[in-house]
Amino acid sequence: MDQRKLMDNANTITDMAKTQNTVYEIISDMSSRQDAIEERLTNLEDKMQSLQEHMESLPDLLSRCLTQHQERIEQRRNFLHPDTAAAAAIQPIQQPTPQSMFNTAPMLFPHSR
Repeated sequence: MDQRKLMDNANTITDMAKTQNTVYEIISDMSSRQDAIEERLTNLEDKMQSLQEHMESLPDLLSRCLTQHQERIEQRRNFLHPDTAAAAAIQPIQQPTPQSMFNTAPMLFPHSR
């Protein structure tokens, strides 16, 4: 009977060691996954910050592009029709402002399909 109890205790200790190893492997796996998720989250936050900065600079960039485009149109028109250049000098064309650009209907872009 004592021999049987000793064998049961030995089996229990072996089972506990196996369980401890399994728990250690699970914890180690969870820790490495957490590190990977934290790295991905940091990268995502950096990309979001970059996107936010680009979005904040977009109105000024659009305004500059539209102003340059309008100037090129005026130069082309004045080159092709010099007689209208004098009339335009008297009555200048209003330049678009960021507020006037964004208070209109949204622009629709075609799909690439």
